[in-house]
Amino acid sequence: MTRTGMPGDNAPTLRIGLLAVYFGLFDAAMPPEFRQERTAFADALRTRLEQFGSVFYPGVVDNDEAGREAGLLFAHSDVDVIVFAPTMAAPPSYGWEAIRNLPRVPVVAVGAQELIEVPDDYATEEATRRSLTVGLVMFTNVLVRMGRQFTTLVSSVIGDDLDTVLGETLRAADAAATVTKSRLLTIGKPIPGYMDVEVSGEQLVDLGVEVIDVDPPGIAAAFRAVGAGEVSALVGELRDRFEADRVDDQVLGRSARLALAMRELCHQNDANAGAVNCHGDALRWNPEVGVTACLGVALCAEAGVPFACTGDIPTAIALAIGKRLAGSALYCELYQLDFPGNWILVANGGEGDLTIRAASSGVTLLPEDHYMGDHGPGTAVAFELPEGPATLISLSPIDHSDGWVLVGAEGRILDSKHHAMEGPNGMFRFDSGQVAEAYARWCEAGATHHAAVLPGHQGDVLRRTAAMLRITYTAV
Repeated sequence: MTRTGMPGDNAPTLRIGLLAVYFGLFDAAMPPEFRQERTAFADALRTRLEQFGSVFYPGVVDNDEAGREAGLLFAHSDVDVIVFAPTMAAPPSYGWEAIRNLPRVPVVAVGAQELIEVPDDYATEEATRRSLTVGLVMFTNVLVRMGRQFTTLVSSVIGDDLDTVLGETLRAADAAATVTKSRLLTIGKPIPGYMDVEVSGEQLVDLGVEVIDVDPPGIAAAFRAVGAGEVSALVGELRDRFEADRVDDQVLGRSARLALAMRELCHQNDANAGAVNCHGDALRWNPEVGVTACLGVALCAEAGVPFACTGDIPTAIALAIGKRLAGSALYCELYQLDFPGNWILVANGGEGDLTIRAASSGVTLLPEDHYMGDHGPGTAVAFELPEGPATLISLSPIDHSDGWVLVGAEGRILDSKHHAMEGPNGMFRFDSGQVAEAYARWCEAGATHHAAVLPGHQGDVLRRTAAMLRITYTAV
């Protein structure tokens, strides 16, 4: 199950497995209603979690067999995350049996206290009733012993703090699931020699990413299959929505046909992101297509399916993460440092996620005559970025360690005025220090020459997302 569709963002809601444990050893020493109280506590947590997604709850787990049955439910339901929320101290084997066969599913261990302070008359019976903190550390110890990655949240059910930390953590789980359930559409191989955007099949398997490759005959067939009426309708829509006087009907029509072909391929393959390489026999030098895919990339991104260029699959994954977390993700490169102004120019060659543009900015369509194909120029898009907080991200496999690194840098867009770039662009200032030193750290962290700009400061949730993916996060 992928995390999005097209057109529009039709991503399924987060699938949350709730694992609540109970220990009957103390029943004889506790009031008759004790089990019922603890079950009601778990039920209330279930209700709380439902604001964040679909909850799959097997009931209170009170023995190893019930734990195994819970694990089967979670596996059958294809949960994206398991929230372990003990109702009291209980043998950690109960919870372990539920998760032991689901090694890729992130675990969030929650200590949701019902009191915010310890009363002076705190007694043994009350300590048993409120012993979930003991149950929490019993379970987390086993997770550490077994080498299982997890996140721990400790809060109180009183007030909104628990909802806040749950919301941020489950937002990260949602982004992680976007990766582990990705189906990426690729059109064209990376440019030969571009080692910094290469990725192996084994490295993609490690993340749970599936790639569907569309070869040159495949994109040519999809291009031919688009009806003339569809092309005409999209051209009319584009001229109504955007400033398009500089693009003639033939250029816009060919780009619109390619955009529609890309949309259909995304539908057919249930893709949630992708990568194109215009500079090869799939697109620019394909006798059937013969233009760049900038317009198609822009319209796909607007509809919820971001695409990277030059066949860069790692950056496509980064875009998918960013789109899911922030709602927008602009593919870009970091072009030029401005030392006196303390900023760096971020821009691209005429493709972009239209949802990130400044509220005051229109969209201009331009002939992409910098990269001519067999049939002339494609259609580029240009718009301004909003001033304000922003985050740069880049994702790369690390070959020597068989791992991945997600690099993030918080900062802000100061302005967006380099219109001669004929594409989306902005002046980004790093929050972490002077631009030269910050960019040096960006390079040293392992970023590629492609990045994504996200609106807002996303560092904290990116760190949590990386942890759930079991990869390194490096803040710049």
